[in-house]
Amino acid sequence: MLVNIYRNIRRNITEDGLIVSSSGFLVKSMVGKIDFSRPLRILEIGSGRGAFTREIIQRMCQQSQLDVCEIKADYNPWIEQIMTNHPDKQAQLHNCCVTQLLTQADTYDVILSSLPLKNFEGMKDNNAFLYRVIQALKHGLKEGGIYLQYQYFKSNKADIESIFGKPMDDVDFVPLNILPAFVYSMTKDVSSQRA
Repeated sequence: MLVNIYRNIRRNITEDGLIVSSSGFLVKSMVGKIDFSRPLRILEIGSGRGAFTREIIQRMCQQSQLDVCEIKADYNPWIEQIMTNHPDKQAQLHNCCVTQLLTQADTYDVILSSLPLKNFEGMKDNNAFLYRVIQALKHGLKEGGIYLQYQYFKSNKADIESIFGKPMDDVDFVPLNILPAFVYSMTKDVSSQRA
């Protein structure tokens, strides 16, 4: 029994980067940084069962568009149910790697990510996949757009800053989450070179 619980926790951390779903405090900290007063094109990456999806879709206006990118189709029923509950909202689910989705430049006003970036670090490839993911995020973000990312430790901050070519705009600490989390906020400069 305990062995199975341990295996499930270990698998969740390795595959999804989490132990349990994000707390309401973390969701509100991340989603609270989005200005929903105007139509937005939003990309949510790594939705899981939809803790962030639910809050985003409730707050966004009818003219906004939400793309949800979740590589694991196991989570589709939860995301599809959230979308069904909001038929007046424009939302689409994509089961693919985010690097496949972010091929067009300057597409999104907001990119909100639950990706476990630390898991993408690789000794053999010199972090090539990690950098490819962050480059894709920058590439797909409109100038002046905001990239929101949470991490359980203050990891990958320097990687993000290096690719965006500037210091992080803001780092918040959310203690009331399992595990406590840091929320990164990075805007893409208007003068930023396109990736």
